[in-house]
Parts: sequence; C-alpha cells; structure tokens
Amino acid sequence: MRIGSQTGYAGGLGMTSAEVYRTMSDYGITSVDYSLMNGYQSDLWKLSDSELKTRMTEIRKIINDNGVIVGQSHSPMDANYLNAPETKDARWHAQIQAIKAASWLGCPYITIHPICPSFRKNKHGMEETKEINMAFYTFLKPYLVEYNVKAAIENLFAWDPVRGILCETSCSTPAELCDYIDTLGTDHFCACLDVGHAVLACQDPVGYIYALGKERLHALHIHDNSYLGDNHLMPGMGKLDWWGIGKALNDIGYEDVFNYESDPPYSHFNIIGDLPTRKKLVLDLMRCYAELGRAITSVR
Repeated sequence: MRIGSQTGYAGGLGMTSAEVYRTMSDYGITSVDYSLMNGYQSDLWKLSDSELKTRMTEIRKIINDNGVIVGQSHSPMDANYLNAPETKDARWHAQIQAIKAASWLGCPYITIHPICPSFRKNKHGMEETKEINMAFYTFLKPYLVEYNVKAAIENLFAWDPVRGILCETSCSTPAELCDYIDTLGTDHFCACLDVGHAVLACQDPVGYIYALGKERLHALHIHDNSYLGDNHLMPGMGKLDWWGIGKALNDIGYEDVFNYESDPPYSHFNIIGDLPTRKKLVLDLMRCYAELGRAITSVR
C-alpha cells in the first residue's frame, strides 16, 4: 500500500507546491488526495474544458515530477439540490467537471458523496433516497466511462436533531453502501471508506472493510476520533482500532492508497513560533504520519 495524504497542512509554511510534494515523497508519502471540493459556484468550473485540462495537466506534472501520484481526489460536496431545485444543473455540472479534472490529473478514483435528503435519518427514507442517488450516479456514469475514472461512494453520517445524537444517513451501513455499488456496477463505482464516519454512525470499521472486500473498496479516508465527533485526528489520538483496521486491509488484499484525511493536528503546530519553527514542527509531524502509516499497513 502507498501512503497518501492531503496537503492543506502546508499552507503558510512558505513552501512551493513542488517543495511540498518532494518532501512528501522523501518521507514516503507518495500519493496525494487532490481536493476538487471547490463549491459548484467556483470559477474553476466555469473554465472551458481546454483551460481546465491545461491547468490540471500542469498541476499533474508538478506532482509527478516530485515523486508523487494523485491516488484519489474529492468532488464538490454540494451536489444536493433538493432544497433548491433551480441549482441542480449547476451543481451537477461541477461534478462532471471534477470527473474530467480527476482524469487529467491521472487520478483513478474520485470520491463523490451520495445525496443525503433531510428525511434520510436512521432507517427512514431509504428507498426514496436510493432512487435519488441512482439517478444522480447514473447521470454521471457516461462521464466516468469516457474519462476512465471510478466514482468512490463515501459512507456518511448525520445529526438527528430530535434525539440530539449522531445517526445513520445515506450509505452509513456496509449493507447500504454495498447495495449502491452492486446496483451501479463495480466497473465504474467503488467505495471510499471513511473509518471515522463509520464509528459516528455506530458501524465497526473493521467489519466494514471485510464487508466491502477488495472488489468494492478502492479509497480510504483515514483519521481517528472520539466516537463523539468528526475530529479528523491522527491515528492513536482517538479510539479506533488501528491494529484491526490494518489487519483487515491486508486480509482482503487491499492494494490502493492508505490515505490520510487528518489535517487538523497539523494546524496546532502551524500556529506556534516563528516560520522556521512552525515549518520544522509540521514536517516532523509529516514524518510521523508516514512512519505510522507504514506501521499500520504492515499489520498481518
């Protein structure tokens, strides 16, 4: 397994993009989760295809020239048009453009959140929600085929305002996420398992990995939490079972990226001291993430 991460932690350190990717590679983090989460109103999605391709190709060259690949990416998280139907075309256009951008970055998997209607809490509204999401993903499928990218559907959680607790929503459970992927077909759809989201919806990440299996699971969001909030902590700072997670990934033969989505710990070190001090602290933490990833992924 490659070790991967986002790069938001590098902001304000005075490093060029090339320096960030070269440092990642030197430390053994050889994949980036490149964010395409710009909202649907972003100027990025107003570029012509030629302009967008040129920009993504230039970015890809910087990344690849410094020993890193784009192992996965993430589309805009605002595809849900249900409360504003007049925005549907613009929201879904951004998803199409994100798929194209991922392809031009050389990225095989783009995480695309399922739509979560407000009524989809716990076991309520499952059938209607599936119909909404099948229409959404089926609309995107021709672009996934044309640009040779797989949509990685992510497991999510919600807030139940009546009970005042976290709860299930679209694709929170292994059964529902597997059903979505199997209905759509594994040629162009797969899972992005967010291990932190799993426990917030009262699901076991270890069991989730086994349920998805190698055929469905191709992307990860790795971070820890307290089981009470979406903290996005470094593994070991919360309560998740990292021995079990590492073993399960190896047991199913997972071969894609062990991808961190845990930038918040970096921010604590990026506010202390002068620039050289902050830079050293952040890069030391990057090295720790790399070593920790190798330890977790070596569990058999």
